[in-house]
Amino acid sequence: MRKTSRLTELRLTRFKSFRDAVVPLDGLAVLTGRNSSGKSNVFDALDVLSRLATPERLRDSLDGERREGGPVRGGSGSLAPYGETAFELGCTVRVDGEDPVEYLYDVKVEVSPDIPDIRVVRETLYFHETGLAEGPSPAVIVEGNDSGMMNTIMFGEMKAPFSVSAENTALSFLGSVEIESPDHRFTEAVAVTAQALRNVAIFDVDASRMRTYVSKDDLSVEPNMANLSAVVHFMRDEYPLLFRRLETLTRDVAGCPVESLDFVTADEGREVMLALKESATSRTDARSMSDGLLRFLGIATALIHAPNIVGDRLPGAGETYPGSLLAIEEIENGLHPSHAARLFELVEEAAAQAGVSVVITTHSPALLDAIGGAHAKEVLVCHDGQVTRMPDLPGYDRAMARGTLGRVISQGLLTGPAEDEPADYSEFLRLIGAE
Repeated sequence: MRKTSRLTELRLTRFKSFRDAVVPLDGLAVLTGRNSSGKSNVFDALDVLSRLATPERLRDSLDGERREGGPVRGGSGSLAPYGETAFELGCTVRVDGEDPVEYLYDVKVEVSPDIPDIRVVRETLYFHETGLAEGPSPAVIVEGNDSGMMNTIMFGEMKAPFSVSAENTALSFLGSVEIESPDHRFTEAVAVTAQALRNVAIFDVDASRMRTYVSKDDLSVEPNMANLSAVVHFMRDEYPLLFRRLETLTRDVAGCPVESLDFVTADEGREVMLALKESATSRTDARSMSDGLLRFLGIATALIHAPNIVGDRLPGAGETYPGSLLAIEEIENGLHPSHAARLFELVEEAAAQAGVSVVITTHSPALLDAIGGAHAKEVLVCHDGQVTRMPDLPGYDRAMARGTLGRVISQGLLTGPAEDEPADYSEFLRLIGAE
């Protein structure tokens, strides 16, 4: 039985506007809430954890001094809650297989302007065998000291024979060196957790970046989908069923007749650009496509191709197949409301793939209506420094009695807790198919 990992939980212990908030990510999560409620901060937390798992100095990774993608939003100085000097984040990675296990990773990073550099204060990684009744067992615990180094402790009192600079996370360091461990679970805990975080892909699809020729060999899916043409060209040759699915979606969404997806080439065929074939004599290449259609094609391609966004190699026998998490903010931007249901079908299908999680944010009533009661528990409302499953909000049943989910959200009927004692909504959820 192949083992598959999945990022299942994000912990915002002390991060920007959040304190002790938990974001469930097991498969599908739809974030909604008022402006400035913290939806973008959730994406920032995913971005930060992903960067902390890479073998870079914290200053380089968070402030982008040597990073092509630039700094995190607002820079490292914006990550601690107002008036504080450190931020704390955590996550849970689940490995499904014959013997399921969870890895719980938490890290505290000091970003005070009074210290010369960013440094790790405390870092823990626990494993929890989900079939057992007892709680998690320690895998690695890391604490800072006055010398600016990290003391690494494995399995309680057993110390590792090395130290790690506090300017890097131990997770990134231990994940890139050979470790002699008294238990194979230690090595796997580090490797799987680091890879799960590195496989977080936060998409900011930019139609303006898709209007040019790209090398056919540029196949690593980019967050802005600038290499859309190359990825779709690859899908046509290697994944024809996925390509035909994208072609069908294009016909449904495009505001003009489309016979097929096609390509124009340059540099003796080494570079390609996506095009719409409207007839035997008519083609529209990406330079003339609408922003909305290009953005839809970028998002649809990322979602359809999701199971393949897992790094640069497949695992060997006995290894864990690395999952991926796709995060897309304001997914409905540029799309006509009539296509919301079609877009959510893609999200739903991607999130149902083994090892794939999808996180989206939306304000669109049409998209929320497309979600419906079957996924009510996956709709997460950001409010007051917390994240709450929508059905757990006080007043949910009464609000839903007043209309569809999209209407309820758009009219502000569900924005956060409104009562001291939540009511029992289980019967209502059963009736609408949410449980």
